[in-house]
Amino acid sequence: MKQITKLINSQLNFVLTGHVNPDGDAIGSCFGLAFALERLGKNVAVVLEPYSQKFNVIPGHKFLYTGDVNNLDVDVLIALDCADLSRLGSGQLLFNRAKHTVCIDHHKTNTGFAEFNHIEPETSSTSEIVFRLIEELTQPDENIASAVYAGIISDTGGFKYSATAKSTLEIAARLINMNIPFTTIYNELLHMHSFAAGKAMGIVMQNAKQTYGGRVVYSYITLDEMTSVEANSGDVDGIVEYLLSTNGADSSVFVYQPERPDQVKVSFRSRGPDVGNIAVAMGGGGHSLAAGCTVTATVENALKQALFLLEKEFQIYDRRNKCL
Repeated sequence: MKQITKLINSQLNFVLTGHVNPDGDAIGSCFGLAFALERLGKNVAVVLEPYSQKFNVIPGHKFLYTGDVNNLDVDVLIALDCADLSRLGSGQLLFNRAKHTVCIDHHKTNTGFAEFNHIEPETSSTSEIVFRLIEELTQPDENIASAVYAGIISDTGGFKYSATAKSTLEIAARLINMNIPFTTIYNELLHMHSFAAGKAMGIVMQNAKQTYGGRVVYSYITLDEMTSVEANSGDVDGIVEYLLSTNGADSSVFVYQPERPDQVKVSFRSRGPDVGNIAVAMGGGGHSLAAGCTVTATVENALKQALFLLEKEFQIYDRRNKCL
């Protein structure tokens, strides 16, 4: 982290970016760090793909760059919450011509693709790591605190996931004390949904099935089904977690078609078996208990492959636990 701090203090033009289909952690860490760099007198732009409307509660939209990325001066590109260069999307163009590159992340599958890498696989979120970096650079203010808090609660599911640690809660308490609208942020990100999202949820639950003795709950929604209720990718956020909340479930799988009928996104959640291994095998990544991938396949074939690999992970998990 000291090398990254030194680099930031010595450079002027920064671009921050995150993974494709950005979530609350990617957005919160980008905007939180952007506010901090602005306080230091740096030129900063954030390059992210379009994201769900619910994330508009996170301050920092003014940093979003919507022009031609080739027009940006890039002394330092900082990739946040991204485990692999291929998942930077349009940020890859900037990465390739930046004078210096930095990656700050918490995914165990991170490939260490930047010039300077700071990876903490056991930390709850990239936003938690970024907050510690910000404190080395400047005094956090309300905007920084709001963005970081949003990122932390997004990736911890409101502090319920196993990666939530004492340090996570201590930082959250400090952020709340900075006079942020913490209940508004929490409710907007975790409890509110659009009418289309509710309709999409109904379809997903109609399609839901159990297997492996009820220990696996899986479902899907096709592009045609999403279009029929005017839903988009943001409207199916959180569904894989909802499936995992089924009594008796140890893992969940959710598949949907974001834009094209020949491409699907697969999300995994788990209480035990390592779903990160499955995501990697299918060309994605993530954590042991939360992972995902994007594959070129039909919904049926993607589900078939995911469930086949998940059964193997269950066998490994059950053998290991029987030996303990």
